Amino acid sequence: MWSMCGALLFAYFMVDVHYYLRVAVIFLTGKYCRRRLPFTDASTIYGIVLPSDVDFMFTHMNNARYLREYDFARFDHATRSGVICEMFKTGGGFFVAAHTIRYRQPVMLFSTYKVLTRPIWWDKKYIYYDHRIVTLADGIIRSIGYSKSCLRFDVEEFVNVKHPGIDKPVMPDDMIKWIEYNKASSDRMKMCLTEKDYESTFKSKQG
Repeated sequence: MWSMCGALLFAYFMVDVHYYLRVAVIFLTGKYCRRRLPFTDASTIYGIVLPSDVDFMFTHMNNARYLREYDFARFDHATRSGVICEMFKTGGGFFVAAHTIRYRQPVMLFSTYKVLTRPIWWDKKYIYYDHRIVTLADGIIRSIGYSKSCLRFDVEEFVNVKHPGIDKPVMPDDMIKWIEYNKASSDRMKMCLTEKDYESTFKSKQG
């Protein structure tokens, strides 16, 4: 009995048990219990701010949890739209290449909320998602962000075959600028193999 308790306690501290349980629940409910989702439709998951989610002030959700909720929401959309099944078939991955987020208002302790996620652009390699966290009591958008997910299959071909008749939405102006920033950052980092190389890219102004 004690050895089992010790093993469970060890597993809890060595592995993020809650994360893997949540992913398993999202995958199983998304695949077997919830309706299939057209690729450009928004998926919705729900949550509540628990004491384990708050920051050191113990009043509102800490910054890292927003990105974590975006991860869960993206996984829900990918499961219900068939992206995850395609990933399993091709033996690829579902990696995040970039994130941006704007915190508009805090989500307070014990507040209930929903996370809305939808693809708003894609090309052969990437899917660009729009994320929003909205509190249920008042409908206020508490945070908004974009994520760029990298896949190892042709996303455009997948959409054309599995979701025929879907057209790409018009790319928002702020996403155009975000993609330009990501490209500029990538070009800069291609010159940096070490931390010293990176530091050298900060050029001081000459008087």
